Amino acid sequence: MYEAYLAAGSPTFEDLAADAACIDDLDPAPGPETIRAWLTEAGLPAQQADAAVIAVILAHRAAWHADDFALLIRSLWLKARLTAPLGQPLHTVTDPFALEVHRAIDHNTGHFPHGLPPLPAYVERAHDEELRQHVAQALKGISTMAVLIGPSSTGKTRACWEAIQELPDTWRLWHPIVPGRAEAALTGLSGIGPHTVIWLNDTHHYLTTPGTGLGERVAAALRALLREPSQAPVLVLGTIWPEHWAQLTQQPGTQHSVEDPHAQARYLLAGTGITVPAAFTADDLTHLHVPARRDPRLLHAARHAADGHITQYLAGAPALLERYRTAPPAARALIEAAMDARAAGHTITLPHALLEAAAESYLTDAEWDALGENWFELALAYCAASLRGTRGPLTRIRPRRGAPAHPQPHYRLADFLEEHGRATRQLAHAPTGFWDALVEYAHRPDLTDLAQSAGERGLLDPALRLFTAAHGAGQPGGLRAAGTLLQSAGHIDEAIAWYQRANEAGDSSSLGLAVTLLYDAQRTDEAITWLTKRAQQGDPAAPSWLTQLQPPPPPRPSPATLANPGL
Repeated sequence: MYEAYLAAGSPTFEDLAADAACIDDLDPAPGPETIRAWLTEAGLPAQQADAAVIAVILAHRAAWHADDFALLIRSLWLKARLTAPLGQPLHTVTDPFALEVHRAIDHNTGHFPHGLPPLPAYVERAHDEELRQHVAQALKGISTMAVLIGPSSTGKTRACWEAIQELPDTWRLWHPIVPGRAEAALTGLSGIGPHTVIWLNDTHHYLTTPGTGLGERVAAALRALLREPSQAPVLVLGTIWPEHWAQLTQQPGTQHSVEDPHAQARYLLAGTGITVPAAFTADDLTHLHVPARRDPRLLHAARHAADGHITQYLAGAPALLERYRTAPPAARALIEAAMDARAAGHTITLPHALLEAAAESYLTDAEWDALGENWFELALAYCAASLRGTRGPLTRIRPRRGAPAHPQPHYRLADFLEEHGRATRQLAHAPTGFWDALVEYAHRPDLTDLAQSAGERGLLDPALRLFTAAHGAGQPGGLRAAGTLLQSAGHIDEAIAWYQRANEAGDSSSLGLAVTLLYDAQRTDEAITWLTKRAQQGDPAAPSWLTQLQPPPPPRPSPATLANPGL
Protein backbone atom coordinates (compact mmCIF):
# COMPACT_ATOMS: atom_id res chain seq x y z
CA MET A 1 0.00 0.00 0.00
CA TYR A 2 2.78 2.41 0.85
CA GLU A 3 4.55 1.61 -2.42
CA ALA A 4 1.38 2.65 -4.23
CA TYR A 5 1.27 5.85 -2.16
CA LEU A 6 4.79 6.72 -3.31
CA ALA A 7 3.98 5.84 -6.92
CA ALA A 8 0.96 8.18 -6.69
CA GLY A 9 3.26 11.08 -5.88
CA SER A 10 2.78 11.09 -2.09
CA PRO A 11 -0.48 13.06 -2.13
CA THR A 12 -1.70 14.71 1.05
CA PHE A 13 -4.02 12.72 3.25
CA GLU A 14 -6.63 15.48 2.76
CA ASP A 15 -6.53 14.93 -1.02
CA LEU A 16 -6.96 11.18 -0.58
CA ALA A 17 -9.89 11.78 1.78
CA ALA A 18 -11.48 14.04 -0.84
CA ASP A 19 -11.11 11.26 -3.43
CA ALA A 20 -12.75 8.82 -1.05
CA ALA A 21 -15.66 11.19 -0.49
CA CYS A 22 -16.44 11.05 -4.19
CA ILE A 23 -16.96 7.28 -4.17
CA ASP A 24 -20.62 6.26 -4.20
CA ASP A 25 -21.98 3.96 -1.51
CA LEU A 26 -19.11 4.78 0.85
CA ASP A 27 -20.66 5.95 4.07
CA PRO A 28 -18.93 7.19 6.02
CA ALA A 29 -15.88 8.04 3.90
CA PRO A 30 -12.54 7.77 5.72
CA GLY A 31 -11.07 11.06 6.90
CA PRO A 32 -7.46 12.23 6.57
CA GLU A 33 -6.42 10.87 9.99
CA THR A 34 -7.88 7.46 9.26
CA ILE A 35 -6.05 7.28 5.93
CA ARG A 36 -2.84 8.46 7.56
CA ALA A 37 -3.08 5.65 10.10
CA TRP A 38 -3.72 3.08 7.38
CA LEU A 39 -0.63 4.14 5.44
CA THR A 40 1.86 4.91 8.21
CA GLU A 41 1.09 2.71 11.21
CA ALA A 42 1.65 -0.99 11.77
CA GLY A 43 -2.00 -1.88 12.34
CA LEU A 44 -4.35 -3.20 9.65
CA PRO A 45 -7.45 -1.34 8.45
CA ALA A 46 -10.39 -2.62 10.48
CA GLN A 47 -12.20 -4.03 7.42
CA GLN A 48 -10.98 -5.59 4.21
CA ALA A 49 -13.24 -3.21 2.27
CA ASP A 50 -11.51 -0.22 3.86
CA ALA A 51 -8.16 -1.45 2.52
CA ALA A 52 -9.69 -1.97 -0.94
CA VAL A 53 -11.05 1.61 -1.02
CA ILE A 54 -7.71 3.25 -0.42
CA ALA A 55 -6.11 0.78 -2.87
CA VAL A 56 -8.45 1.90 -5.64
CA ILE A 57 -7.79 5.59 -4.90
CA LEU A 58 -4.03 5.12 -4.95
CA ALA A 59 -4.12 2.96 -8.08
CA HIS A 60 -6.02 5.64 -10.00
CA ARG A 61 -3.52 8.30 -8.95
CA ALA A 62 -0.55 6.04 -9.82
CA ALA A 63 -2.12 5.02 -13.17
CA TRP A 64 -2.20 1.37 -12.11
CA HIS A 65 -4.94 -1.14 -12.90
CA ALA A 66 -7.31 -0.44 -10.05
CA ASP A 67 -9.21 -3.74 -10.00
CA ASP A 68 -6.07 -5.87 -10.02
CA PHE A 69 -4.43 -3.80 -7.30
CA ALA A 70 -7.54 -3.86 -5.12
CA LEU A 71 -7.68 -7.66 -5.49
CA LEU A 72 -4.01 -7.89 -4.43
CA ILE A 73 -4.61 -5.68 -1.40
CA ARG A 74 -7.66 -7.71 -0.37
CA SER A 75 -5.54 -10.88 -0.55
CA LEU A 76 -2.68 -9.34 1.45
CA TRP A 77 -5.11 -7.97 4.06
CA LEU A 78 -6.56 -11.44 4.57
CA LYS A 79 -3.10 -13.03 4.79
CA ALA A 80 -1.96 -10.44 7.33
CA ARG A 81 -5.09 -10.88 9.42
CA LEU A 82 -4.66 -14.66 9.53
CA THR A 83 -0.98 -14.50 10.34
CA ALA A 84 -0.38 -14.64 14.09
CA PRO A 85 2.62 -12.39 14.87
CA LEU A 86 5.31 -13.78 17.14
CA GLY A 87 5.32 -12.66 20.73
CA GLN A 88 2.61 -11.04 22.77
CA PRO A 89 1.43 -7.43 22.96
CA LEU A 90 3.64 -5.55 25.37
CA HIS A 91 0.71 -4.25 27.39
CA THR A 92 -0.16 -7.87 28.28
CA VAL A 93 3.36 -8.59 29.57
CA THR A 94 2.75 -7.92 33.24
CA ASP A 95 4.63 -10.73 34.99
CA PRO A 96 8.37 -10.01 35.32
CA PHE A 97 9.00 -13.47 36.75
CA ALA A 98 7.78 -15.10 33.53
CA LEU A 99 10.71 -13.29 31.88
CA GLU A 100 13.09 -14.74 34.49
CA VAL A 101 13.51 -11.66 36.67
CA HIS A 102 14.69 -12.98 40.04
CA ARG A 103 12.19 -12.89 42.87
CA ALA A 104 13.26 -10.74 45.80
CA ILE A 105 12.92 -11.14 49.55
CA ASP A 106 9.37 -10.51 50.73
CA HIS A 107 6.99 -10.78 53.68
CA ASN A 108 7.57 -14.55 53.90
CA THR A 109 10.89 -13.85 55.60
CA GLY A 110 9.07 -12.25 58.53
CA HIS A 111 10.69 -8.82 58.07
CA PHE A 112 8.24 -7.06 55.79
CA PRO A 113 4.52 -6.21 55.74
CA HIS A 114 2.04 -7.77 53.34
CA GLY A 115 0.94 -5.85 50.29
CA LEU A 116 4.33 -4.86 48.90
CA PRO A 117 4.70 -4.90 45.09
CA PRO A 118 6.21 -8.09 43.65
CA LEU A 119 9.42 -6.24 42.79
CA PRO A 120 11.34 -3.92 45.11
CA ALA A 121 11.52 -0.24 44.20
CA TYR A 122 14.05 0.25 41.41
CA VAL A 123 17.30 2.14 41.85
CA GLU A 124 18.71 3.39 38.56
CA ARG A 125 22.44 3.07 37.97
CA ALA A 126 24.86 4.03 35.22
CA HIS A 127 24.04 1.04 33.04
CA ASP A 128 20.36 2.03 32.94
CA GLU A 129 21.21 5.21 31.05
CA GLU A 130 23.21 3.22 28.49
CA LEU A 131 20.30 0.84 28.07
CA ARG A 132 17.87 3.76 27.70
CA GLN A 133 19.87 4.97 24.70
CA HIS A 134 19.21 1.66 22.93
CA VAL A 135 15.49 1.97 23.69
CA ALA A 136 15.51 5.51 22.28
CA GLN A 137 17.19 4.23 19.13
CA ALA A 138 14.49 1.59 18.70
CA LEU A 139 11.79 4.23 19.18
CA LYS A 140 13.35 6.14 16.28
CA GLY A 141 12.80 3.11 14.04
CA ILE A 142 16.33 1.69 14.15
CA SER A 143 16.93 -1.94 15.10
CA THR A 144 19.44 -2.40 17.90
CA MET A 145 20.77 -4.94 20.40
CA ALA A 146 21.97 -4.55 23.98
CA VAL A 147 23.50 -7.28 26.16
CA LEU A 148 23.94 -6.66 29.88
CA ILE A 149 27.10 -8.27 31.24
CA GLY A 150 27.46 -9.09 34.91
CA PRO A 151 27.73 -11.90 37.47
CA SER A 152 24.71 -13.75 38.80
CA SER A 153 21.99 -11.79 40.61
CA THR A 154 23.35 -8.32 39.80
CA GLY A 155 20.10 -6.95 38.35
CA LYS A 156 20.68 -7.52 34.64
CA THR A 157 17.25 -8.95 33.82
CA ARG A 158 15.51 -6.44 36.10
CA ALA A 159 17.21 -3.59 34.20
CA CYS A 160 15.86 -4.98 30.92
CA TRP A 161 12.40 -5.23 32.47
CA GLU A 162 12.51 -1.58 33.51
CA ALA A 163 13.76 -0.56 30.06
CA ILE A 164 10.80 -2.04 28.16
CA GLN A 165 8.38 -0.08 30.32
CA GLU A 166 9.32 2.95 28.18
CA LEU A 167 8.03 1.33 24.97
CA PRO A 168 4.49 2.03 23.71
CA ASP A 169 1.75 -0.59 23.87
CA THR A 170 1.96 -1.12 20.10
CA TRP A 171 5.17 -3.10 20.62
CA ARG A 172 5.29 -6.84 21.15
CA LEU A 173 7.65 -9.05 23.16
CA TRP A 174 8.95 -12.47 22.10
CA HIS A 175 10.75 -14.81 24.51
CA PRO A 176 11.84 -17.94 22.58
CA ILE A 177 12.18 -20.96 24.88
CA VAL A 178 10.33 -24.00 23.40
CA PRO A 179 11.43 -26.66 22.48
CA GLY A 180 14.85 -25.26 23.42
CA ARG A 181 16.12 -21.71 23.51
CA ALA A 182 18.40 -21.88 20.48
CA GLU A 183 15.99 -24.03 18.47
CA ALA A 184 13.08 -21.69 19.20
CA ALA A 185 15.09 -18.60 18.26
CA LEU A 186 16.35 -20.03 14.98
CA THR A 187 12.88 -21.20 14.00
CA GLY A 188 11.15 -17.91 14.72
CA LEU A 189 13.56 -15.10 13.89
CA SER A 190 12.61 -14.95 10.22
CA GLY A 191 9.00 -14.33 11.21
CA ILE A 192 9.64 -11.43 13.58
CA GLY A 193 7.69 -8.31 12.74
CA PRO A 194 8.58 -4.67 13.35
CA HIS A 195 8.20 -3.17 16.83
CA THR A 196 9.20 -6.39 18.60
CA VAL A 197 11.37 -6.88 21.67
CA ILE A 198 13.35 -10.13 21.42
CA TRP A 199 14.05 -11.27 24.98
CA LEU A 200 17.26 -13.34 25.17
CA ASN A 201 17.83 -13.72 28.89
CA ASP A 202 20.93 -15.85 29.52
CA THR A 203 22.10 -15.10 25.99
CA HIS A 204 24.81 -17.77 26.07
CA HIS A 205 22.10 -20.47 26.01
CA TYR A 206 21.15 -19.17 22.56
CA LEU A 207 24.66 -18.68 21.16
CA THR A 208 26.66 -21.47 22.81
CA THR A 209 25.45 -24.91 21.71
CA PRO A 210 28.29 -27.41 22.28
CA GLY A 211 28.63 -30.12 19.67
CA THR A 212 26.44 -28.34 17.11
CA GLY A 213 26.54 -25.24 14.96
CA LEU A 214 23.10 -24.16 16.14
CA GLY A 215 24.37 -21.23 18.21
CA GLU A 216 26.31 -19.80 15.28
CA ARG A 217 23.22 -20.09 13.09
CA VAL A 218 21.20 -18.19 15.69
CA ALA A 219 23.88 -15.48 15.78
CA ALA A 220 23.85 -15.22 11.98
CA ALA A 221 20.06 -14.99 11.92
CA LEU A 222 20.14 -12.20 14.52
CA ARG A 223 22.73 -10.30 12.50
CA ALA A 224 20.54 -10.58 9.41
CA LEU A 225 17.47 -9.47 11.36
CA LEU A 226 19.17 -6.37 12.76
CA ARG A 227 20.12 -5.20 9.28
CA GLU A 228 16.79 -6.04 7.59
CA PRO A 229 14.79 -2.80 6.95
CA SER A 230 11.47 -4.58 6.42
CA GLN A 231 11.57 -5.98 9.97
CA ALA A 232 12.80 -2.81 11.67
CA PRO A 233 12.65 -1.69 14.33
CA VAL A 234 13.40 -4.58 16.66
CA LEU A 235 15.02 -4.35 20.08
CA VAL A 236 17.11 -7.37 21.10
CA LEU A 237 17.78 -7.50 24.85
CA GLY A 238 20.12 -10.06 26.40
CA THR A 239 21.93 -10.84 29.63
CA ILE A 240 25.09 -12.85 30.14
CA TRP A 241 27.75 -13.73 32.71
CA PRO A 242 31.24 -12.29 32.12
CA GLU A 243 32.85 -15.69 31.52
CA HIS A 244 30.34 -16.55 28.82
CA TRP A 245 30.79 -13.12 27.23
CA ALA A 246 34.55 -13.69 27.15
CA GLN A 247 34.09 -17.11 25.57
CA LEU A 248 31.86 -15.75 22.81
CA THR A 249 33.87 -12.61 22.03
CA GLN A 250 37.43 -13.91 22.35
CA GLN A 251 39.49 -13.57 19.18
CA PRO A 252 40.85 -16.85 17.78
CA GLY A 253 44.56 -17.53 17.43
CA THR A 254 46.56 -16.18 14.55
CA GLN A 255 47.35 -19.55 12.98
CA HIS A 256 45.19 -20.51 10.03
CA SER A 257 44.58 -23.96 11.51
CA VAL A 258 42.92 -22.60 14.67
CA GLU A 259 39.15 -22.97 14.60
CA ASP A 260 36.88 -19.97 15.17
CA PRO A 261 33.79 -21.54 16.74
CA HIS A 262 32.06 -18.26 17.66
CA ALA A 263 32.79 -15.98 14.69
CA GLN A 264 29.14 -15.09 14.06
CA ALA A 265 28.48 -14.50 17.76
CA ARG A 266 31.55 -12.29 18.08
CA TYR A 267 30.43 -10.04 15.22
CA LEU A 268 26.87 -9.98 16.56
CA LEU A 269 27.93 -8.94 20.07
CA ALA A 270 30.45 -6.31 19.00
CA GLY A 271 29.35 -2.97 20.42
CA THR A 272 26.33 -4.38 22.27
CA GLY A 273 27.81 -4.97 25.73
CA ILE A 274 26.73 -2.96 28.77
CA THR A 275 28.52 -3.79 32.02
CA VAL A 276 26.43 -4.21 35.16
CA PRO A 277 28.64 -3.89 38.26
CA ALA A 278 28.39 -6.59 40.89
CA ALA A 279 28.12 -4.00 43.66
CA PHE A 280 26.44 -0.65 44.20
CA THR A 281 28.84 2.28 44.18
CA ALA A 282 28.85 4.89 46.93
CA ASP A 283 26.69 7.14 44.73
CA ASP A 284 24.30 4.25 44.04
CA LEU A 285 23.94 3.62 47.76
CA THR A 286 23.20 7.31 48.30
CA HIS A 287 20.47 7.22 45.67
CA LEU A 288 19.06 4.05 47.22
CA HIS A 289 17.96 5.79 50.41
CA VAL A 290 15.17 7.74 48.67
CA PRO A 291 13.25 4.71 47.32
CA ALA A 292 14.14 2.81 50.50
CA ARG A 293 11.85 5.15 52.42
CA ARG A 294 8.87 3.59 50.65
CA ASP A 295 10.17 0.03 50.30
CA PRO A 296 11.48 -1.59 53.51
CA ARG A 297 13.14 -4.36 51.49
CA LEU A 298 15.65 -1.90 50.08
CA LEU A 299 16.31 -0.46 53.51
CA HIS A 300 16.85 -3.95 54.90
CA ALA A 301 19.24 -4.81 52.06
CA ALA A 302 21.16 -1.56 52.53
CA ARG A 303 21.70 -2.44 56.19
CA HIS A 304 22.63 -6.08 55.74
CA ALA A 305 24.20 -6.53 52.29
CA ALA A 306 27.98 -6.90 52.37
CA ASP A 307 30.22 -4.88 50.05
CA GLY A 308 27.35 -3.15 48.27
CA HIS A 309 25.88 -6.41 46.94
CA ILE A 310 22.31 -5.10 47.17
CA THR A 311 20.76 -7.08 44.32
CA GLN A 312 22.38 -10.34 45.41
CA TYR A 313 20.98 -9.91 48.89
CA LEU A 314 17.54 -9.07 47.56
CA ALA A 315 17.66 -12.21 45.42
CA GLY A 316 18.53 -14.36 48.40
CA ALA A 317 22.10 -15.26 47.52
CA PRO A 318 23.41 -15.10 51.11
CA ALA A 319 20.61 -17.39 52.22
CA LEU A 320 21.59 -19.84 49.50
CA LEU A 321 25.13 -19.96 50.79
CA GLU A 322 23.92 -20.35 54.35
CA ARG A 323 21.60 -23.16 53.34
CA TYR A 324 24.46 -24.91 51.55
CA ARG A 325 27.04 -24.46 54.29
CA THR A 326 24.71 -25.66 57.04
CA ALA A 327 23.16 -28.51 55.07
CA PRO A 328 23.02 -32.02 56.51
CA PRO A 329 25.42 -34.47 54.84
CA ALA A 330 23.01 -35.86 52.23
CA ALA A 331 21.79 -32.42 51.11
CA ARG A 332 25.34 -31.06 51.04
CA ALA A 333 26.43 -34.01 48.91
CA LEU A 334 23.51 -33.41 46.55
CA ILE A 335 24.37 -29.71 46.13
CA GLU A 336 28.07 -30.43 45.55
CA ALA A 337 27.27 -33.10 42.98
CA ALA A 338 25.09 -30.57 41.14
CA MET A 339 27.83 -27.91 41.40
CA ASP A 340 30.43 -30.25 39.93
CA ALA A 341 28.10 -31.45 37.17
CA ARG A 342 27.50 -27.89 36.01
CA ALA A 343 31.20 -27.01 36.30
CA ALA A 344 32.05 -30.08 34.20
CA GLY A 345 29.80 -28.84 31.40
CA HIS A 346 26.47 -30.61 31.97
CA THR A 347 23.44 -28.77 30.68
CA ILE A 348 21.39 -26.72 33.12
CA THR A 349 18.77 -29.47 33.53
CA LEU A 350 20.15 -32.15 35.85
CA PRO A 351 18.44 -35.59 35.75
CA HIS A 352 17.19 -37.22 38.95
CA ALA A 353 19.14 -40.43 38.30
CA LEU A 354 22.41 -38.54 37.77
CA LEU A 355 22.09 -36.59 41.01
CA GLU A 356 21.15 -39.63 43.07
CA ALA A 357 24.01 -41.75 41.73
CA ALA A 358 26.59 -38.95 42.03
CA ALA A 359 25.58 -37.66 45.47
CA GLU A 360 26.21 -41.04 47.08
CA SER A 361 29.91 -40.81 46.26
CA TYR A 362 30.29 -37.53 48.18
CA LEU A 363 29.35 -39.17 51.49
CA THR A 364 31.75 -40.84 53.89
CA ASP A 365 31.11 -44.43 54.99
CA ALA A 366 29.83 -43.22 58.36
CA GLU A 367 27.50 -40.69 56.75
CA TRP A 368 26.22 -43.29 54.29
CA ASP A 369 25.55 -45.87 56.98
CA ALA A 370 23.58 -43.33 59.05
CA LEU A 371 21.14 -42.46 56.26
CA GLY A 372 17.58 -43.72 56.08
CA GLU A 373 16.04 -45.40 53.06
CA ASN A 374 14.43 -42.14 51.91
CA TRP A 375 17.63 -40.10 52.24
CA PHE A 376 17.54 -38.76 48.71
CA GLU A 377 13.92 -37.57 48.89
CA LEU A 378 14.71 -35.76 52.15
CA ALA A 379 17.78 -34.14 50.60
CA LEU A 380 15.73 -32.94 47.62
CA ALA A 381 13.10 -31.49 49.94
CA TYR A 382 15.76 -29.62 51.90
CA CYS A 383 17.24 -28.16 48.72
CA ALA A 384 13.87 -27.20 47.25
CA ALA A 385 12.67 -25.11 50.23
CA SER A 386 12.45 -21.42 49.26
CA LEU A 387 14.85 -18.91 50.79
CA ARG A 388 13.71 -15.38 51.61
CA GLY A 389 11.34 -15.36 48.68
CA THR A 390 13.76 -17.00 46.24
CA ARG A 391 14.22 -20.52 44.95
CA GLY A 392 16.13 -23.02 47.04
CA PRO A 393 19.59 -24.36 46.18
CA LEU A 394 18.27 -27.09 43.87
CA THR A 395 14.71 -27.04 42.56
CA ARG A 396 12.68 -29.25 40.28
CA ILE A 397 11.95 -27.97 36.79
CA ARG A 398 8.23 -28.25 36.20
CA PRO A 399 7.38 -28.53 32.48
CA ARG A 400 4.90 -25.96 31.24
CA ARG A 401 1.59 -27.02 29.72
CA GLY A 402 2.26 -28.15 26.17
CA ALA A 403 6.04 -28.36 26.67
CA PRO A 404 7.81 -31.70 26.15
CA ALA A 405 7.84 -33.76 29.36
CA HIS A 406 11.02 -35.43 30.61
CA PRO A 407 10.87 -39.18 31.32
CA GLN A 408 12.25 -38.45 34.80
CA PRO A 409 12.35 -35.35 37.04
CA HIS A 410 15.02 -32.77 36.25
CA TYR A 411 16.45 -30.14 38.57
CA ARG A 412 18.19 -26.78 38.32
CA LEU A 413 20.97 -25.52 40.55
CA ALA A 414 20.62 -21.92 41.76
CA ASP A 415 22.75 -19.57 39.66
CA PHE A 416 24.58 -18.09 42.63
CA LEU A 417 25.55 -21.53 43.94
CA GLU A 418 26.68 -22.59 40.48
CA GLU A 419 28.98 -19.57 40.30
CA HIS A 420 30.13 -20.17 43.88
CA GLY A 421 30.98 -23.78 43.03
CA ARG A 422 33.03 -22.76 40.00
CA ALA A 423 35.00 -20.33 42.16
CA THR A 424 35.62 -22.52 45.20
CA ARG A 425 35.61 -26.17 44.18
CA GLN A 426 38.26 -28.21 42.37
CA LEU A 427 36.65 -30.50 39.85
CA ALA A 428 39.81 -32.59 39.68
CA HIS A 429 39.08 -33.67 43.26
CA ALA A 430 35.56 -34.91 42.49
CA PRO A 431 35.08 -38.53 43.62
CA THR A 432 35.31 -41.39 41.16
CA GLY A 433 31.62 -42.12 41.63
CA PHE A 434 30.80 -38.69 40.24
CA TRP A 435 32.40 -39.52 36.89
CA ASP A 436 30.78 -42.98 36.93
CA ALA A 437 27.40 -41.30 37.32
CA LEU A 438 28.10 -38.96 34.40
CA VAL A 439 28.98 -41.87 32.13
CA GLU A 440 25.78 -43.67 33.04
CA TYR A 441 23.21 -40.91 33.49
CA ALA A 442 24.38 -37.59 32.03
CA HIS A 443 22.40 -35.90 29.27
CA ARG A 444 23.66 -37.71 26.18
CA PRO A 445 24.38 -34.59 24.04
CA ASP A 446 26.64 -33.30 26.84
CA LEU A 447 28.97 -36.30 26.94
CA THR A 448 31.61 -34.89 24.60
CA ASP A 449 31.86 -31.65 26.58
CA LEU A 450 32.02 -33.57 29.84
CA ALA A 451 34.82 -35.72 28.44
CA GLN A 452 36.75 -32.64 27.33
CA SER A 453 36.30 -31.15 30.80
CA ALA A 454 37.72 -34.29 32.43
CA GLY A 455 40.63 -34.36 29.98
CA GLU A 456 41.50 -30.71 30.61
CA ARG A 457 41.97 -31.62 34.27
CA GLY A 458 44.25 -34.56 33.49
CA LEU A 459 41.58 -37.15 34.29
CA LEU A 460 42.27 -39.46 31.36
CA ASP A 461 40.30 -42.50 32.48
CA PRO A 462 37.01 -40.64 33.08
CA ALA A 463 37.56 -38.68 29.88
CA LEU A 464 38.05 -41.83 27.77
CA ARG A 465 34.99 -43.46 29.29
CA LEU A 466 32.91 -40.37 28.56
CA PHE A 467 34.22 -40.18 24.99
CA THR A 468 33.29 -43.85 24.52
CA ALA A 469 29.82 -43.16 25.90
CA ALA A 470 29.50 -40.17 23.56
CA HIS A 471 30.36 -42.39 20.61
CA GLY A 472 27.83 -44.97 21.77
CA ALA A 473 25.22 -42.21 21.97
CA GLY A 474 25.80 -41.41 18.30
CA GLN A 475 27.89 -38.26 18.73
CA PRO A 476 30.36 -37.98 15.85
CA GLY A 477 33.95 -37.27 16.72
CA GLY A 478 33.97 -38.75 20.21
CA LEU A 479 36.57 -41.42 19.51
CA ARG A 480 38.71 -39.00 17.50
CA ALA A 481 38.58 -36.50 20.37
CA ALA A 482 39.79 -39.23 22.72
CA GLY A 483 42.76 -39.84 20.43
CA THR A 484 43.55 -36.13 20.36
CA LEU A 485 43.47 -36.02 24.17
CA LEU A 486 45.86 -38.98 24.44
CA GLN A 487 48.15 -37.51 21.82
CA SER A 488 48.37 -34.20 23.67
CA ALA A 489 49.16 -36.13 26.87
CA GLY A 490 52.03 -37.94 25.15
CA HIS A 491 50.34 -41.35 25.02
CA ILE A 492 51.10 -41.92 21.35
CA ASP A 493 50.45 -45.68 21.19
CA GLU A 494 47.05 -45.27 22.82
CA ALA A 495 46.26 -42.28 20.59
CA ILE A 496 47.00 -44.33 17.47
CA ALA A 497 44.71 -47.11 18.67
CA TRP A 498 41.84 -44.66 19.34
CA TYR A 499 42.30 -42.94 15.97
CA GLN A 500 42.20 -46.33 14.25
CA ARG A 501 39.12 -47.30 16.21
CA ALA A 502 37.47 -44.00 15.25
CA ASN A 503 38.26 -44.52 11.58
CA GLU A 504 36.98 -48.08 11.59
CA ALA A 505 33.77 -46.73 13.18
CA GLY A 506 33.25 -44.39 10.22
CA ASP A 507 35.23 -41.24 11.12
CA SER A 508 37.10 -40.60 7.88
CA SER A 509 39.26 -37.76 9.25
CA SER A 510 40.83 -40.06 11.83
CA LEU A 511 42.59 -42.15 9.19
CA GLY A 512 45.15 -39.46 8.39
CA LEU A 513 45.75 -38.75 12.07
CA ALA A 514 46.54 -42.40 12.77
CA VAL A 515 48.78 -42.76 9.74
CA THR A 516 50.69 -39.56 10.56
CA LEU A 517 51.44 -40.74 14.09
CA LEU A 518 52.53 -44.16 12.84
CA TYR A 519 54.82 -42.55 10.28
CA ASP A 520 56.30 -40.14 12.84
CA ALA A 521 56.94 -43.10 15.15
CA GLN A 522 58.86 -44.84 12.29
CA ARG A 523 56.22 -47.57 12.13
CA THR A 524 55.66 -47.25 8.38
CA ASP A 525 55.27 -50.98 7.80
CA GLU A 526 52.52 -51.12 10.40
CA ALA A 527 50.84 -48.15 8.75
CA ILE A 528 50.96 -49.81 5.34
CA THR A 529 49.53 -53.04 6.73
CA TRP A 530 46.64 -51.19 8.38
CA LEU A 531 46.00 -49.01 5.33
CA THR A 532 45.95 -52.09 3.09
CA LYS A 533 43.32 -53.62 5.35
CA ARG A 534 41.27 -50.38 5.33
CA ALA A 535 41.53 -50.19 1.53
CA GLN A 536 40.27 -53.76 1.25
CA GLN A 537 37.39 -52.80 3.56
CA GLY A 538 36.42 -50.00 1.22
CA ASP A 539 37.83 -46.87 2.91
CA PRO A 540 38.08 -44.41 0.00
CA ALA A 541 40.97 -42.44 1.53
CA ALA A 542 43.21 -45.42 2.22
CA PRO A 543 44.61 -45.94 -1.34
CA SER A 544 45.96 -42.39 -1.61
CA TRP A 545 47.72 -42.72 1.74
CA LEU A 546 49.17 -46.06 0.61
CA THR A 547 50.54 -44.41 -2.51
CA GLN A 548 52.35 -41.84 -0.38
CA LEU A 549 53.85 -44.39 2.01
CA GLN A 550 54.80 -47.27 -0.29
CA PRO A 551 58.14 -46.94 -2.17
CA PRO A 552 57.76 -46.69 -5.95
CA PRO A 553 58.56 -49.87 -7.95
CA PRO A 554 61.98 -50.01 -9.68
CA PRO A 555 61.98 -48.61 -13.23
CA ARG A 556 61.37 -51.10 -15.99
CA PRO A 557 64.56 -51.73 -18.09
CA SER A 558 64.52 -50.35 -21.62
CA PRO A 559 64.68 -52.69 -24.71
CA ALA A 560 68.26 -51.57 -25.38
CA THR A 561 69.33 -52.61 -21.90
CA LEU A 562 67.68 -56.00 -22.27
CA ALA A 563 69.46 -56.59 -25.64
CA ASN A 564 72.89 -55.61 -24.31
CA PRO A 565 73.18 -56.33 -20.60
CA GLY A 566 76.66 -54.84 -20.58
CA LEU A 567 75.21 -51.44 -21.07
